[in-house]
Amino acid sequence: MLRRTAKLNLRRASTSTGSACWLGLALLLLANLASAQTLTVDETEALVRAHYFEGMPREEALRIGPAGARRLIEMLVDPGEHSSHGQIMLALGLSGSPEAMDAIQAWIEIPRVGEVDRHMFRAWQVLPYALGHLARSDRRALAQLDVLMKDGPPNWTFRQHRGPRLGRMTRDAAVTSLAETGMPEAGRILDRVLRDATDVQFEQHLRDARARHRERAREVGR
Repeated sequence: MLRRTAKLNLRRASTSTGSACWLGLALLLLANLASAQTLTVDETEALVRAHYFEGMPREEALRIGPAGARRLIEMLVDPGEHSSHGQIMLALGLSGSPEAMDAIQAWIEIPRVGEVDRHMFRAWQVLPYALGHLARSDRRALAQLDVLMKDGPPNWTFRQHRGPRLGRMTRDAAVTSLAETGMPEAGRILDRVLRDATDVQFEQHLRDARARHRERAREVGR
């Protein structure tokens, strides 16, 4: 009887030890998987400094972690990184970092006058799309897109882009970005603007955007 009890206890101990080993192995694998899914700071920097023919790979930007986002914010206030500012804002928007909106807002509010270089112009072109991506995690981005639609042209110029032409470019990009979110709040913003539209060409653009918004809303809702 005593021998049988000892064997039973040994078997239980062996089973418990085996379960603990498997649990430890599973936790280790999960930790390694999480690490593999998050870009390092160096990888994040490389992502925004690279040149893309078809745009930044979305699946890579979605792997940006808190440390990478903090580094991008540092780069966004660094004049020495201005050639990458557009890519940085796009990456921050895709990352959904809680600190991204404040960083992008600060960039928008930097005073600019006169002729700007192509890096600044490119960053301004990317801005509405960065906000559109960020809107899914920070609703303040929607409000900023609304502002971009309603504001007049900026005080700076880039080659032939100036005044009303520059303002229309920004406005149209903001409309497109709102449509691509598929979010109900974005649809309401587009509805309000549509009722006030007096420009025939812009009104058509808004109608197309509303149709695209309905399409995106169905896709997001699946």
